[in-house]
Amino acid sequence: MSHVQYVDELVKEYLLFRGFGQTLRAFDSDLKAEKEKGFRVDKIVDQFMQYIHTYDLIALRELWGHLDTRLFSRLENHFVPGIRKLENAVLKMYLVNAVINNKPDRVQEFFTKMTPELQGHSEWREWFALPFIKNPEENPTFSVHFSRQWQDTMLVSLHNFLATIFQCMPVPTLLMIDEDTNKIRRLQEENERLRQRLGEMVKIDSILDVNAGPTPQQPPLMDDFYIIAQESPVVDNPKTLRNLIRNIGGGSSPILSRKSTSSIKKHSEADANITKRANTKGRITSLSKSEAVAKRSTSCDSRLTRKRDSSVDTGRESKIKDKLDGSYILLSQEEYTEHKTSIIQCKSNASGSYVATGDADGVIKIWTPIPSPKTVATFTSSTANSNKAVTALDWISKNERYFIHGDNNGAIQLHDTRDCKTIWEIQHEGSRIVSLVCNPTDSTFVCSVSDSGEGKLLLYNIKTKKVERTLPLEKNLTALCSSFNHNGQLLVTGLSNGNVLIHDLRRNEIIDNLSCHSSPVIDIELTNDFTNICALSEDGKLCQRSLSQTGKVVWETKINIEKNAVHGKLFTFDQSGTHMLLCTQSGGNIYKMPPSPQAKILELGGHKGTLCCDWSTANQSGTCITGGAEGRARVSTLLSP
Repeated sequence: MSHVQYVDELVKEYLLFRGFGQTLRAFDSDLKAEKEKGFRVDKIVDQFMQYIHTYDLIALRELWGHLDTRLFSRLENHFVPGIRKLENAVLKMYLVNAVINNKPDRVQEFFTKMTPELQGHSEWREWFALPFIKNPEENPTFSVHFSRQWQDTMLVSLHNFLATIFQCMPVPTLLMIDEDTNKIRRLQEENERLRQRLGEMVKIDSILDVNAGPTPQQPPLMDDFYIIAQESPVVDNPKTLRNLIRNIGGGSSPILSRKSTSSIKKHSEADANITKRANTKGRITSLSKSEAVAKRSTSCDSRLTRKRDSSVDTGRESKIKDKLDGSYILLSQEEYTEHKTSIIQCKSNASGSYVATGDADGVIKIWTPIPSPKTVATFTSSTANSNKAVTALDWISKNERYFIHGDNNGAIQLHDTRDCKTIWEIQHEGSRIVSLVCNPTDSTFVCSVSDSGEGKLLLYNIKTKKVERTLPLEKNLTALCSSFNHNGQLLVTGLSNGNVLIHDLRRNEIIDNLSCHSSPVIDIELTNDFTNICALSEDGKLCQRSLSQTGKVVWETKINIEKNAVHGKLFTFDQSGTHMLLCTQSGGNIYKMPPSPQAKILELGGHKGTLCCDWSTANQSGTCITGGAEGRARVSTLLSP
């Protein structure tokens, strides 16, 4: 991040060169208002200290909140305790500074504004007594925080934490230009040094050769390869050459073995043969040349003959290898036929041992996909209403024994697959459960409830069965699909107006609102690296947007989906994120990313309208599940590339 200012100047120079004056003014304005300070850690820490010394609590909270939304929320879940500890340390330094400078009104203002947020935290329980304690620097509870050592340690920790994040975060290509230039320059300098060393070594060798006098004549190089061909058996096995190369340098090498066994004899006879070779130099030279030509001809003919004989097999093997490399292979397909109506939902548990499928009659089947589909348990909706289709279904992340489902009549149920019983039920009278997704890290789930066109997005606690909070959502809009990020702190939601919302669950606020489609978003998922969003709209438009670069379209495509049908998940990714399973009218198709007619590698087929899909990669052979409008689920077992 040390070259951000340099790149900023390059951008300004380019805008000025192109005559984009208005853009240049907007860019300058954004630079003055930016809170990352060009990713300079010392400037950010200085800004924190300035807000602390000027008692600007609002600006202090805004700066931390900006960094939290922009950077901290994207970190792994195990970083959260450390982030909270640093945040509390910054707030405590604010209080300590106010007490040291005799500003009781600022201390009182702090607790007035921050009490709703801090009163539930045990770490702040004793700090609420701070305004009523005389000489808190002498109190054992607060004395440590008034020491210079604690304050310096806190600032160093904050500095190191920010520096580590900036160093590890992905950067755009433009910021790599200076680093790439320096790398090329270093490589050029190293090449020049090596070239000079090579030249010096050649000079030394030539001087030694002159001093040592004439050397004995070495046999031609082609003769050694001819001997290898004669001594090595001719076998139509591609490993022969590989083994030969592997043995070079070892005792089994034909050349090295021949030279090693005769080296003593050569040295002992060297002096005696010098005179003889000098007297018969002309005859030996002519003889060796003629023999070398004959040997080369024989060796070349044998190699050409072998090459012609194996050319057909080699070409066939290379074509097969090129076809199989990097692609999935369909090993087997079976069908699960226990449902009587359209299968709307299908979801495998984390280990891939069980699959849950729900249909339009409110029947949920739990079954094993491998080695052959077999029913384990059956659950039915308890509602008496005829319109009781299973509209949402997901497994509990921390215990795959349990799963939750929601139906078209507003009922949410938690089921136990081992004891084959329903544990609890939540009823939303007169409403419809549109979507439901479980948090990957804690015992909560988010469900979307639609009541006469008015949508709600609710965060439930699975253990208490109570609503923890209602997530912010614009009026007259419905959340049609949702997906968590890896640590469960961000929730990405597709809306009925075609937009995509990004919620920060810790702060219960919307941090971004992306305009992706002109029709309702019916399915959404984060890519495996959690840097991009894939969203599918009702009109069949599938697009990928960047999370790190807001508004950037990575790719877009158009697909044919089942119209005017209740459906579940319509696309999903494999474990590597390089392939996508996509529902089409004739069955599931597997594409290389990004999906296109040319990128299709497998047609799973088997349906007259595919309404849901799932791709389990828990075992070595990937298992694709697709549910159809005809009431059958197809299990496709794949061999991973």
